[in-house]
Amino acid sequence: MKKSLAFMVASIMTMSGAYAQSVKLPAPQAQGGVPVLEAIENRASAVGASFPTGAVSAEELSTLLWAASGRNRAGKGWTVPTAMAKDPYVTIYVVGKDGTFTYNGKEHALEPVVTDDLRGKISGQGFVASASHVLVFVSRDTDQGKRFGQVLVGAMTQNIYLAAEGLNVGVRYMATMNQDFVRNTFKLAADDVAVCIMPIGHK
Repeated sequence: MKKSLAFMVASIMTMSGAYAQSVKLPAPQAQGGVPVLEAIENRASAVGASFPTGAVSAEELSTLLWAASGRNRAGKGWTVPTAMAKDPYVTIYVVGKDGTFTYNGKEHALEPVVTDDLRGKISGQGFVASASHVLVFVSRDTDQGKRFGQVLVGAMTQNIYLAAEGLNVGVRYMATMNQDFVRNTFKLAADDVAVCIMPIGHK
């Protein structure tokens, strides 16, 4: 049975409403799905005017995040190429109705940031607020991040597009966002760069 992220986080809330610990994601789907060349042929951005608003399950979110920057080859490598085989120097913020988390690829878990629903504040485009989740990609203030961060974001987001084809999930790459809100709310470092957002929703 597919579980929602809300179901998973409900058991780790403290009395004050704050998340007490990270949320371990279910195992990603690493087999089957749409053949990769077929996924490339069908890859497309979901249209904003008819953006799908169905809930993305915890299992589907797990697979999308793993495709973006998870461990592969029995934990020896990453699903995306990084400069000098470094750990990914891009942070993925996962924004949903149950709060905002960052994705920890090593532990395949979500680390809590804030408990509020921020989907309607990430972008000025109204359909983003109705998405199941909004992924925010931030190139971090590191040597690799400054030089190669946006290249890595490109690899991550394309992997999400291809995985989404096999999950019947709609997705859209967007460079437009409320930069000041993202920077202030997520307390980004001066040289961190919020590169893009990707709203996702089940078709």
